[in-house]
Amino acid sequence: MARFRNTGFVFVALGALAMAACQRSGMEERSDAVEAQREATETAQQAANDRQREVAEANREAAGEISEARREARERSLEAVENEIQRTSGAQARANEEANEAAREATGGANEFVKDTTQRLDKIDAKSREVRQELSGEDAKDFPADAPARLSDIDREVKAIRSELSTAGSQASQDVQSNLDRRLDVVEKSLDDID
Repeated sequence: MARFRNTGFVFVALGALAMAACQRSGMEERSDAVEAQREATETAQQAANDRQREVAEANREAAGEISEARREARERSLEAVENEIQRTSGAQARANEEANEAAREATGGANEFVKDTTQRLDKIDAKSREVRQELSGEDAKDFPADAPARLSDIDREVKAIRSELSTAGSQASQDVQSNLDRRLDVVEKSLDDID
């Protein structure tokens, strides 16, 4: 019987040890789960930091590319404006010369009024070309924002005056001459205001 009693104690002791082992395994599992959660949180944070660095770098690269594209677009625009000015001024100079020649021929050797008016128009055209050149360069910021539109208005008025001068010629009445002189004064002042 003593043997059974000792065996009972042994079973009780073994059961207690098994329970203790089971409790220890549960604590270890909880500890492992907490550690696994901590590692997952750290990994997620590291991934978020990496993503933010990559996005920031991509944004910096994109900003650099946009800046370069804008610079290239400005350069191309300036080149196009310069080409346009050169072609336009050359064509305008030829047209002016032909208009002057036509005016001289129409009047049979133009009187002083036609000659003086033509010279004033030529000076206006030359100054207009100079201002357009300056507008296409680095000094463009020194001009009013509406300078190109005002120059276009001046060029139209100069063409209209040339046309009227060609039509009236040396037979222009005093009223026509006064009107043309007044209009030329306005054009010259407008051009001076731009420059």
